[in-house]
Amino acid sequence: MSGRKITRQIGTRLSLVEDEIFDDIANGMAMMHVYKKYNCSRRSFHSWLDHKPGRKDVFDRARQGFADAIAEETLSIADSTIDPGEAQINKVRIDARKWLAGKVAPDVYGDKSQPQVQINLQSEHLRALKDINSEDGLLAHRRDSGE
Repeated sequence: MSGRKITRQIGTRLSLVEDEIFDDIANGMAMMHVYKKYNCSRRSFHSWLDHKPGRKDVFDRARQGFADAIAEETLSIADSTIDPGEAQINKVRIDARKWLAGKVAPDVYGDKSQPQVQINLQSEHLRALKDINSEDGLLAHRRDSGE
């Protein structure tokens, strides 16, 4: 069999269960598990996504749901921690989920490293220098004219 025929067969098979795939992703199934469950490679899955217009948008919304699901899962992990010996293990589990949610949906769960307000001090400095120079020029003009 040629590679294109196999890829087409995989795409047809995925199209038959398209809603189920996106539900699995939105409910927190990792992509490696999706590939395994639906018996496809990463490459063939993403080729299938790109094949139909609008499918990539549905995938992006499902990935946002995935980020929401794993972010909420961190709460249940934290709330279920009772044993102090288990606390460190659960902290690693929570940190991994926070990191993944930040990578999948950086606008919502990513680190906000950029300042919310940017101030351009250079323009303020130039304005102050212009004000000083105009005041000096006005004083010199008054001295010269005898005012």
